[in-house]
Amino acid sequence: MLMKNAPSLFTPRLLLALICGLMLAGCSSGLALKGSKDEGLKLARLLRDQGRLEAASEVYARLDARGKLSGAEMLEYATVSAPVQQPAQALALYGRARNALGGNIDKMADTEALALCLGMGRAELALGRMTTAGKDFECALRRDGSNATALNGMGVLLDAQGRHDEARRRFEQALQSEPGNVAVMNNLALSWLSSGQPDRAIGQLRTADMNNPSLRLNLALAYLYKGDESAARDTLSHLAASDRIDGLIATLSTRADELKQKGGNGNPLLLASTQMLPLSENAQ
Repeated sequence: MLMKNAPSLFTPRLLLALICGLMLAGCSSGLALKGSKDEGLKLARLLRDQGRLEAASEVYARLDARGKLSGAEMLEYATVSAPVQQPAQALALYGRARNALGGNIDKMADTEALALCLGMGRAELALGRMTTAGKDFECALRRDGSNATALNGMGVLLDAQGRHDEARRRFEQALQSEPGNVAVMNNLALSWLSSGQPDRAIGQLRTADMNNPSLRLNLALAYLYKGDESAARDTLSHLAASDRIDGLIATLSTRADELKQKGGNGNPLLLASTQMLPLSENAQ
């Protein structure tokens, strides 16, 4: 018998565990998905909304293996899976979603076309296919001219081509749409570095929320580009374990030298803004 004022036992975590037990026999890999398509989609979306993208992707994959996904659901699958898959795999999923939706992006609803173009653009960019990525981001901007992800992607492409003034205009437009977008703030600052203007990069980064590790790393990079190792060490001291600072200084100094020597080539910028660096003994 339940007491009148007893707290509910069905917390979100317990509810998820119960659903997993009923449908996936524990949600571990290699097990068959049980239940109907609608139940599978509910589970996939619950996992997605909780940020458990790998688990959500696995549920979509099992539904896909049954041949159960519509075009719109294939697009959901691609969008959820892209952050946890290799770019080539993500691109293949987006291609399948496009075909399932009729193949002609110009005839799709704006929301579907936007999601496809953004997803394919990001995957193409990660694969280094600059021309195709540019077309995809342009496709996205035709649907939403203020989309921060598309503007950021175009900015990265323009920076890689040495068109830094144009790139910064794109980054600034993106920040007007999403003022707190960390990726855009990093890329704008790195664009200033690629133009040989570390003070502008430092000014950009110091106005940002320094609780974000990537912003601190790039601020330290900007100080090292300028030749101010003391300021770089101070910046890193608020982020990394003391036994990691020398290694970080060496790595970032190498990247700063690459930026100077290559005159704004985009590859060091992309590495500096996306590659993880070990910040403590337990970091991977």
